[in-house]
Parts: sequence; C-alpha cells; structure tokens
Amino acid sequence: MNPEDALGALGAAGGLLAGGIVMFLLIFLVMALLPVIAYWKIIAKTGNAGPIALLLLIPIVNIIVLYWVALGDWPALRQAGGVYPQPGGYPPPQMYPPPQPQQQFQPDPSRFQPPPQQMAPPAPAAGAMMFCGNCGAKAPAGSQFCTNCGGRTS
Repeated sequence: MNPEDALGALGAAGGLLAGGIVMFLLIFLVMALLPVIAYWKIIAKTGNAGPIALLLLIPIVNIIVLYWVALGDWPALRQAGGVYPQPGGYPPPQMYPPPQPQQQFQPDPSRFQPPPQQMAPPAPAAGAMMFCGNCGAKAPAGSQFCTNCGGRTS
C-alpha cells in the first residue's frame, strides 16, 4: 500500500470524526441551553436574579438550586403584599371570591299532571244508574264498559 493513500484515508477518517464531534457539541449545547433559558425566565418571575439559572448546568448544584427556588421565599410575592398560597388548599380564599350558592331547581307541577282529557271521570255515587252510550242498556254502577255491547258507559 502506498503511504500517501494511507495518509489520505486517515485524513478522511479524521475529518469525519471531527465533523461528528462538532455536531455532537452543537446538539449538546442546544439541549443544555434550552432548559437554562426556560429556567432563567421562571427564576426571574419569582423575583430572584435570572442568571442563577446558569447554576443548573453544574451537576448536584442544579438539584440544590431547584429546591431553593421551589421551597424558598419569593421576593415577587413579598412585593405583592405577602399573599402566599395557604398550605391547606388551593386557591387561597383571599385571592378569589367565594362561590355563590346555586338556586335550587323547582319543578313546575303543572308539567307533571295529566291533561284534563286524560283524567278518569269521577266515580258515580253508590247506587247510581249508568247507561251504555252505544246501545242504551243499563250497566252496573262504576263500570266503564257495557256488558251488553262492550261500548263505553256514560
């Protein structure tokens, strides 16, 4: 093998390796900086200095910083008058008005009574005579149908 050919192949492999390292570093930088930008904004909204988010790039320190922000005193709340959420529940009662009681549902009784034409006719008095509306035959008191023709009694 020609030494010049081996040197060219080694140069190509070195270039490929260098390109891979550069791409890895770029991807790593983007993946590391995106959360730092988000945490910078979050920490700034708590009233603390935003550059504290750069400490999140240091291992072990990042866990301490997150707990410090989560459990620490927020200057932004102190400036707002000290309205801190109550530990017992959310939302705090002083931040929102109490809910208004809802009016109890009252059904309309006229909607639940049958219409007058569907109501049963009043029962005849005891001993009253009834007649068939179809054939005119006598029917026993309180019966609805004629025993002679089967028609309705009146």
